[in-house]
Amino acid sequence: MNKPVTLIISVFTMVFSLANAQKNTTSSDKCYIYLTFDDGPLNGSENINTIILQEKIKISVFMVGEHVIKDKQMDTYAKYYDENPYIDEYNHSFSHANNHYESFYSNVDKSVNDIVYNQSLLKLLYKIVRLPGRNMWRLGEKSKNDGASGIQTADQLAKLGYKVVGWDIEWQHRPSDGTPIQSVDEMYNSVKNLCSSDKTFTKNNVVMLIHDEMFQKTWEESELKQLIDLLRPDSHYIFEQMKFYPQ
Repeated sequence: MNKPVTLIISVFTMVFSLANAQKNTTSSDKCYIYLTFDDGPLNGSENINTIILQEKIKISVFMVGEHVIKDKQMDTYAKYYDENPYIDEYNHSFSHANNHYESFYSNVDKSVNDIVYNQSLLKLLYKIVRLPGRNMWRLGEKSKNDGASGIQTADQLAKLGYKVVGWDIEWQHRPSDGTPIQSVDEMYNSVKNLCSSDKTFTKNNVVMLIHDEMFQKTWEESELKQLIDLLRPDSHYIFEQMKFYPQ
């Protein structure tokens, strides 16, 4: 083969390789962030709804049926979520195990029926569930447990076609008044570190556990708004809902 032809082929190969490398770098450069809120509706749900309508980002809420039917106010908050185009609603059980988790999961039929009932009661569109008090995953061939209690419930739900999801990082709060424990900057830095690590359930995907009761301040004062304002300007981060979580 003569040199001009060889040179042309070499240049073409190099350009093609660089294009592919750039494409792959761009793809892996993205980090998908899932803001997920448990236990709603509660006091704080109304502010979350307002923040999300203002900020126009996707979030996921995991609903407790017993809270929805508790009183007229909670039912109203649930309707806010129903009508918000940026919010997806998922299953977090009817009773939240009445906060007695060991007892709840010791009876597999009871715990599964509690979750299936919640699906029907709230007319939830997606069979996506987070177990109360448990960080467990069942997605396709991938799974994760945080202890023995709840494994059989998670397995049975998976057989019924549910996607069981947990979380990668929790924004903790004080039970007495719901105020966040970690600062906004701490959470922001934690998310950044997780995005560039292999410590999440799925690489380049960070699921953050948050609770509705943490955000009882007004929209402008909210730590949630502050965190969103830190993350959103960076095109590296993409807010997504759990129905789009990779399997």
